[in-house]
Amino acid sequence: MLLAGAAGAGASLFSPWSVAQGGFPSRPVTIVLPFPAGGGADIDVRLLAPELGRLLGQPIVIENASGAGGTIGIQKGLRAQPDGHTLFYGSPSETVLMPMINPAVPYKTEDLQAVALSAKTPLAFFTRPDHPAGDLEQLIAYARRNPGKVTFGTSGVGSFQHMATEIVKARTGTFMLHIPYRGGAGVVNDVLGGQLDFGVVVVPVVAGFVAQGRMKVLGVSSAGRSAVLPDVPSFGESASLKGLDLQTWGMFFAPHGVAATQLEQLNAALRDAARSPAVVQQRRKMGMEAAQPMGPAQAQAFLLAERDLYKGVVNRIKFD
Repeated sequence: MLLAGAAGAGASLFSPWSVAQGGFPSRPVTIVLPFPAGGGADIDVRLLAPELGRLLGQPIVIENASGAGGTIGIQKGLRAQPDGHTLFYGSPSETVLMPMINPAVPYKTEDLQAVALSAKTPLAFFTRPDHPAGDLEQLIAYARRNPGKVTFGTSGVGSFQHMATEIVKARTGTFMLHIPYRGGAGVVNDVLGGQLDFGVVVVPVVAGFVAQGRMKVLGVSSAGRSAVLPDVPSFGESASLKGLDLQTWGMFFAPHGVAATQLEQLNAALRDAARSPAVVQQRRKMGMEAAQPMGPAQAQAFLLAERDLYKGVVNRIKFD
C-alpha cells in the first residue's frame, strides 16, 4: 500500500479542487489495482498518484489486490462504497476479455462505471532480424503463401495480445498458428531463437532489443507510430490493417452509484494529472502515451465499443 499526495502541506488541503466542489473528497482516495506491485500499470498509477493527490487535496492510497487474472481486484472495486473515495484500475484483459472468456467471472463489462481513460500502449509485432518478412504487409503475404505454417507467440490464450492478433488474422484472411506462453519473456526468447515466426508483446518489451540490433519489429498496432519506435510503421500505414487501432489501455473506474458531479471532478483531476510534464516524460520512456481526453460518458462509450470489438473474435474461438 502506498500513500501519496497532498497531506503534507496545509495549503494543499484547501486546494481549489476541494473548496470548489463542496469539500469532496473529504478523506484519502483509494485506488485498487488488480495487479501485483512492480508491473507497468502499477508503476504508471504510482507515477500519477502524487499529482492526483495534489489536485484533489487528499492523499492517494494505492492497494494491490491481484489474483485470478485480475478479477479479484475488479470485484473489490465494484464492492466499494459508491461515495467517490474508491477508484479501481483495469486493462482490457480483466475488464473486457475475462468476463467474456470465463463464465465464472461474476461481472460483465457493462457493470463497470468508467471514470477516465488514462493511457494507451501499442503492441509490437516482432521477429528475428533474418526473417524473410520486412514489414506487416510482407508478413501477411508470407502467411498467405504458407497457410497454417506460420507460428506466433503471445503471453497466453485469451490475452489481449492473442485477441488482437486474432483480429488481424480475421481482417487479413490468414491462418497462423498461435503458441501460448506464460509471459512475454518466453515469447521473445523463442522468436529470437527461431522457434516462432513472430511474437506479439507490448512495445516497451522490445525497445531494448531493437536498440541492440537483436530484433526486427514489423509494425505496431496503433493508428500512428510509437514515440518509442518512431522508425517502425503502424497499422495505419498498412494497406491490409488500416483502420485498426488495437492498443492496450488503462482506465480508472468507480462503483456504480457515484454522483455524476464527483465522477466529473475525478475525471478532470485524472486528466490534469496525466498532463503533468513529469508524468508525460516518464510515460514516454515506458512506451506509454496519454489517452485522448474524454469525459466519463465518452470513456464509458469507449469501454463498450472495445467490448463489442473483441466480442466477435472471442465468439469465434473455443475456450476450454
